[in-house]
Amino acid sequence: MASIYTGLTGLQANQTAIDVIANNVANLNTTAFKAGRVTFMDTLINTVSEASGGKTNPQQIGMGSEVASIDVMMLQGTQKSTSRPLDMAILGDGFFLVNNGSRNYYTRDGAFQLNADNKLVMANNGMNVMGWMADPATGQVDTTMTPSDQLSIPNGITYAVSTSKCVIGGNLDSATAIATPQQLTFDIYDSLGSKHRINLSFSKTADNSWDWTATSPDATVGSSSTGKVTFNASGQVTSSTGSIDLPLLASNGASSMKSSLDLTAMTQLSGESNVILSNQDGMPLGGMTGFSADTDGKIYGMFDNGASRLIGQIAIARFSNSSGLSREGNNLWRTTPNSGTPTLLPANLAGSQIRSRYLEMSNVDLATEFANMIISQRSFQANSKSITTSDELMQDLLQLKR
Repeated sequence: MASIYTGLTGLQANQTAIDVIANNVANLNTTAFKAGRVTFMDTLINTVSEASGGKTNPQQIGMGSEVASIDVMMLQGTQKSTSRPLDMAILGDGFFLVNNGSRNYYTRDGAFQLNADNKLVMANNGMNVMGWMADPATGQVDTTMTPSDQLSIPNGITYAVSTSKCVIGGNLDSATAIATPQQLTFDIYDSLGSKHRINLSFSKTADNSWDWTATSPDATVGSSSTGKVTFNASGQVTSSTGSIDLPLLASNGASSMKSSLDLTAMTQLSGESNVILSNQDGMPLGGMTGFSADTDGKIYGMFDNGASRLIGQIAIARFSNSSGLSREGNNLWRTTPNSGTPTLLPANLAGSQIRSRYLEMSNVDLATEFANMIISQRSFQANSKSITTSDELMQDLLQLKR
């Protein structure tokens, strides 16, 4: 009887649904796991009679059901704080790009660690995390290049920052006589982190107008830098010119002392002159003490001199149809013709964020899975009953012969 085979298709389809639900529940605590969903469709139709003359409808008998699709639900999982800087979660669309030495894979699992070569790798399988390393000279990352599997966080590196800007504040007494100098002494750093003394002298040339001269005992003999600053009737700066550019007497390979002067915070008011250095951005030699990652996936080294330097940036892969990716196990995905070719971007251009010290949790909703399990179980039982009922009818039919 056809009903037995019809019930059998229902058993098979609901068994597949229960298998998917069981896998979802089993991966409730799997990092960044994406739940599956089963949909059904009816199968072959037996047409008893076609519609005729616009008077009678077609008469058809269904032949059961089958699995239409097993979809991946690419919904965002909740994020769990771990307080570990190498744990990273993607907020939004996209995947981390990893490589096993011969092939690229994709993952939302951001549980990373450093291997023996200080390369950034996945903690569960050792695959290299891909991204871009910063240029050692410029400290910039070129994200137009193909991401590399050599993304690393080296230990023991040192870093010095040359002074590029000095901010001068304080007051120049408006009652100062013409040609009377006001002195300020401070230190700046060259490109090798060496400290150099700067003598900055302000000399009044007219009402509301001062010339400044910068010299250094470490500069070549007779060299100096000059500029001008003017004030309005309220004692506020209206314009300033010039910058410090002094060639070193003994450079030892360092570049010259170069720094802009920001004088906008100065005033010319009646009162004591007290010109001060508010800030300079240079720093002496320092060793790396740690690292951090920002929401764009940029990894910065932190140094004991207070400096930070860009080391590299993690790449994000985006797909036109991420549900078309194929599971590979170990929290990995691979491309298929239906997923499309990935676009490799930094997180900010991918419309996503990377959160350091967090991991993405599974997006499995346990309540929903239990409800679906009950429905599938009852459907399985109902299909079983249709088979046993058909069997009883056949048994009765055989009894008529006796």
